Amino acid sequence: MQPLALRTAVAQLRARRRTRQLQLEARTMSSRLAWDPPATIVSLAGVHGGAGTSTLCLLLAEAIATLGEGPALAVDLAGRSRGGLAVLGGAAGQTTAEGTCAVAAIHGGRLERPFGVTEHGVRIIGAHPDGVEELERSHETLTARLVEAVRSGADDARLAELARFAVREDRSWQALRWDNEQVTEAIARVLDQAAVHHALVAVDLGMLDGEQLAAVIGARRHLHVWVVPARPASLEIAERRLPLLPFEPAGAEAIAVWQADGTSPSAKRLSALGDLRGCPVVRVANHGDPSDDLSVRMHRCLSGITELCELAR
Repeated sequence: MQPLALRTAVAQLRARRRTRQLQLEARTMSSRLAWDPPATIVSLAGVHGGAGTSTLCLLLAEAIATLGEGPALAVDLAGRSRGGLAVLGGAAGQTTAEGTCAVAAIHGGRLERPFGVTEHGVRIIGAHPDGVEELERSHETLTARLVEAVRSGADDARLAELARFAVREDRSWQALRWDNEQVTEAIARVLDQAAVHHALVAVDLGMLDGEQLAAVIGARRHLHVWVVPARPASLEIAERRLPLLPFEPAGAEAIAVWQADGTSPSAKRLSALGDLRGCPVVRVANHGDPSDDLSVRMHRCLSGITELCELAR
């Protein structure tokens, strides 16, 4: 056998062995992830933007939905940074998760038929960023019209018309804000409804932009996860921010550290990181190329995901 052919054969054999190992691991883990309603609620927040919070949120839901074979719901409540969860999961919509929750709560809606479903059955309430951008553009247009009306000396009737339009527009905007008190109450009601129908409700909080929203989630969830990439700069940010964050969830906390870019922090440093919040630290393997199938990425970091799930239970 030629050297190239030999190397190819060895690589294929290793790939088959790795596949069998992953399948065996998945079968072993499936019984530990077989949850039933009412749901375990897990919230996640990043120590900075781009920490991988939305990805980990989806992977947790994927593990429960595919291996545990239980209904799993992922909710995008990431405040100003909303949009990532739905885009990553391929179930994007043109409104915010908060707006969806408000409609469901006001009209008595349930979540048996969620806003979007991924190809693997993970249910997602999320927002495509274009939907939010469109609202922002409409506000900019209204402001420009008001400025032009005043500059051109428009009569009182025209100014009154624009003022009435601004009030209507503001009411629509308020219904979609992440820190509105009424919407926060609606989200709380919808989460309580969702828990009855799902084995897992995973909530992406982004960087905890809204204090009211964080308090509502914190009072309901079983585990809160701080997401930290293992890069030196990210670890330094985590070491500065984690002791200062005022968020105090009612249940357990954990820190998930992505093993990114081949960087592996020492056990001593990770232990010190956990001491900042008085909680365990879980190593989560690099999930690989974001263009890969969600299930493939979930299997690559299954051990860390399972450890987080066990902490939640």
